[in-house]
Amino acid sequence: MLLRVFAPRRAWLSMWYPVGLCLLLAACGGGESQGDGAASSATPVAVSSAPGNGVPLAEVQVDYDALGARSIAADAVDPVLEAMGAELERSRGTYFSAAEPAYFLAYRLFDNRHLRLVAEAGSLREAGDDLSRTLNVELRTGDHRRDSTHPIRTDGFDFGFLTGFNSTRLALSQDQTLLRDQLWKATDAAYWQAVEEIAKVRANVAVKVDEEDDSDSFSRDTPTHVLEAVQPLTLDRMLWSSRLKTASARLGADPRVLGSNISLHAEDTVMRLVTSDGGQVRTAAPVYRLDVSAIVKAEDGMELVRSRRFLVRDPGELPDAAALDAAVDGLLGELFALREAPLATAYEGPAIIEGEAAGVFFHEVLGHRVEGDRLRREEDQQTFKNKLGERVLPEGFRVSFDPTRAQFQGQALYGGYAVDAEGIAAQAVDVVDDGILRGFLLSRRPIDGFPQSNGHGRAAAGYRPVARQSNLLVSQQGALSREDLKQRLLEQVNAQGKSWGLLIRSIDAGGYTMVGRADISSFKINPEMVYRVYPDGREELVRGVDLIGTPLTLFAEVEAAADDAQIFHGWCGAESGMVPTSTVAPSILLRRVEVQRKPRSQDRPPLLPAPETGA
Repeated sequence: MLLRVFAPRRAWLSMWYPVGLCLLLAACGGGESQGDGAASSATPVAVSSAPGNGVPLAEVQVDYDALGARSIAADAVDPVLEAMGAELERSRGTYFSAAEPAYFLAYRLFDNRHLRLVAEAGSLREAGDDLSRTLNVELRTGDHRRDSTHPIRTDGFDFGFLTGFNSTRLALSQDQTLLRDQLWKATDAAYWQAVEEIAKVRANVAVKVDEEDDSDSFSRDTPTHVLEAVQPLTLDRMLWSSRLKTASARLGADPRVLGSNISLHAEDTVMRLVTSDGGQVRTAAPVYRLDVSAIVKAEDGMELVRSRRFLVRDPGELPDAAALDAAVDGLLGELFALREAPLATAYEGPAIIEGEAAGVFFHEVLGHRVEGDRLRREEDQQTFKNKLGERVLPEGFRVSFDPTRAQFQGQALYGGYAVDAEGIAAQAVDVVDDGILRGFLLSRRPIDGFPQSNGHGRAAAGYRPVARQSNLLVSQQGALSREDLKQRLLEQVNAQGKSWGLLIRSIDAGGYTMVGRADISSFKINPEMVYRVYPDGREELVRGVDLIGTPLTLFAEVEAAADDAQIFHGWCGAESGMVPTSTVAPSILLRRVEVQRKPRSQDRPPLLPAPETGA
């Protein structure tokens, strides 16, 4: 879990915590066609890595034959999936009839393909192709009612979400004999791990008080058969090496920019799943993302970061040179304006949170608190578990999670999938309808009153699936225009006797939320572009704002929404790793929010100006 999304020349901060902690970066829509950069019919070449400017400037079509992840039609024979199915059936005969029998077995195999180019100050800083294969073996002893994955209750933090599976890296090979040998070894290790875990579960249940939620350990859902086609990643490396170097020189030319880079990532994760209750799945989700990031330092030491992200499914939708230059110019303009903006002060009062920021607001404040696996844990705050049927938002508000939705108003959404990591078909879930709480997001771990999954068991490679968010969509029936919403803000400013209200426009570094009972029920969101709105309607940019609060208190302050839905994309980190999400949310007016000042560096700006760049 990472707090800082971009920190040039500094280490990224990583920490485990009982929180929902999200890498959420605003994403720009896809740019114009690549035009002269459209890929030709080049022959696939061998995968290689070459650092810096030594990267071969040739068009690369990454053909991952070694992983068995070359082009595979949906109805074609898949030797990797065949080997997984054959070894699973062989294992059933022994482990399901052992002295401590298993009752469920799943092989979940992730082939990750990642091509990257990173440019800084007019040169390529990094280039490479990464291949990896990760196997998760999920083997359960006991039965559906109470099995080896059942949380062990202690007085400390519960790491139960780490139990019930065995994860290992596999060789990059299509050889079925080798693959089955690796599956056999991993299955045996998982079996003995599950034997030990079920003994601990039985002892723990015997000596602890009755649980608040005595639901089954595992649902009796029926997994599906979904075999998606797999296509190789394609990218014109010569075009993009040149384009990134040119744009990065433009980005880093101004001496006020202390650090910057532009990176292009082409990534695909092919998940294969076979389960002992009949599931067989292969999914592929290629993504091309272009990130533009820079950092400046104000005179008082505060570091200011801005980013732009282009996220597309097809490389032909990446921005052309003109669109990339426009993104660079817009980012620099915002950074230099922030550098000169006055420092914000602590504030409580009315505010508008615009669409991108509102998406993060709902993701952090509501989304993590309706993920079902959290609601089973004794140490979780379970903020909304007992509020079913109660009003949590004003009339007309609807909040849904829909992994089946691929687009919104012609723009791609990235929190979607046809089938989840447990083999359950994706389903749309209305969590809030007309302001009333109606449901939760569920994996195959049931919670009281919800015995079945609704297709939200998600996981990154190396993690066991838990209930996670997908595409989050927020709307309000009878929403106001943006102009009317701003007028309502000014009315609140006058009614509360405030000197100004706030307009929170965009977010760079995402946020996090605390959900453990040992912690304060709170969240923190990190906006960048924040404006004071004065009674006469004038707007003034300020810097150094963190939005903080507690979920129930802040939800009670939501007054209205506009009809200006915006899309926000990001990667959310929680117990089952980093998963992609998208939010679609309108601007919302809150009668009262609280903000605090950001922490700032105590280091002075560089004493010596940057050397001449020749730009």
